[in-house]
Amino acid sequence: MAKKKNNKEEVKKETLKETKKETKKETKKETKKETKKETKKEVKEEIIDKVKEKTPEEIIEELKAQIKSLKNDLLKEQADLQNTKKRLEKERITERKYAAMNISKNLLTPLDHFNLALKHEMTSEENEKIFQGFKMIKDQLIKALEDEGVSIIDALNEEYDPNFHQAIMTEKVDGKEANIVIEVLQEGYMFKDRVIRPAIVKISE
Repeated sequence: MAKKKNNKEEVKKETLKETKKETKKETKKETKKETKKETKKEVKEEIIDKVKEKTPEEIIEELKAQIKSLKNDLLKEQADLQNTKKRLEKERITERKYAAMNISKNLLTPLDHFNLALKHEMTSEENEKIFQGFKMIKDQLIKALEDEGVSIIDALNEEYDPNFHQAIMTEKVDGKEANIVIEVLQEGYMFKDRVIRPAIVKISE
């Protein structure tokens, strides 16, 4: 009998304990809701008060200032866009202008070999025919390079210019001013307005 009574009391205590927990949770929940409502209400009232504090003229001036700021931002964006377009167009034109520069530069070495081979004297009719064949190929190569915009740098008897000439030797020559190119050791070449290889020269002292 005593055991049964104790069980009832335990159940009653547990029930009371759970009820208190639930009540506490509900109270916290309600408190949070109320706090949130109050905060929203206060913010709303604060905004309304601020709007109420401004006159129509002040509101119009603020809107004008905002419109002006947006227009300035738009103009800046348009200017940036135009500058980007111009830059890309310039890069595209430059790329097309110098598209053949690398291949032209690579053909200079074979051209040098032709020039070197053609300096040798021919001792027979057969060699003369080979010579003429080489000369024809060289002339065709030069024509192809010229068509692409390659030109020989004028150097002989010109004043030494480090932008176009590379001096590797000097020599004192009577009647010559200093820094005059007196011999071209290797031809220099331009591709349009760019130097692709400076002329290697000897200059006067």
